[in-house]
Amino acid sequence: KLGQMLTGKRGSPMTGAMTGSKLPTQVMSHAQHPPGNSSIPTTPQGDVSANKRIEDMLKNSVQASRKVNPRGVSAPDTVVTSIPEGLERGSNGCEKISGQDLKPFSGPYETGMTQNGIKVFTSRKQPSSESFLLENFHAVDSFANVMEDLCHVYSLNVASVAIYHDPSGNTIAFNSNRSLHFNVRYFCSLHHKENAAPDSSCYSYWFTTMAHELAHNLVSAHNKDHAYYTESYVTLFLPKLAV
Repeated sequence: KLGQMLTGKRGSPMTGAMTGSKLPTQVMSHAQHPPGNSSIPTTPQGDVSANKRIEDMLKNSVQASRKVNPRGVSAPDTVVTSIPEGLERGSNGCEKISGQDLKPFSGPYETGMTQNGIKVFTSRKQPSSESFLLENFHAVDSFANVMEDLCHVYSLNVASVAIYHDPSGNTIAFNSNRSLHFNVRYFCSLHHKENAAPDSSCYSYWFTTMAHELAHNLVSAHNKDHAYYTESYVTLFLPKLAV
């Protein structure tokens, strides 16, 4: 079980634009509920009720995830110059949302999917992407098993998850129209070992990445609300990961 691997060990909606996990990862500040009237005293029962409403919202948001588009993804880079309140600005005062240009990858099974049924995509602009997938599909299948396990943790339909390969850029994963796409390049670089099952550090890394992308079902920007929802997903589903 996953909990046995974690014992004693440690371990990121598209509406016309893409949102995703990138390196370096964002560090969250202090924990708090979404902004409200903090001057009004509350009761323990009120805290419990508020927490229950948030948990229900998070679970409903997972169920609102959509099936992966089998045709792939085609979206250009987007530069956001009108920065919403709470969004961290870059050095030039704007945030660049990396685009993606992905096409289906038939793969060794000629199904466009991994052995367990997760869709696979390759970069249209990078010919080396298809060669990499052909040579390393055993690693893709291993990554797909990790994704399937995490879908069970989050009660997420596996049809809402895709694996892709992009040999350039720093995008680890992205959320496209409430479907989640994960870059196998980072799994191969950081976690894949020949003749060895993925370990706890692998599961904790991609568990947190999936939380980051699920939070984009609720908010597009990388702002304080997104950080709060990411943290809330981790808090809610971490006990299930450790079972």
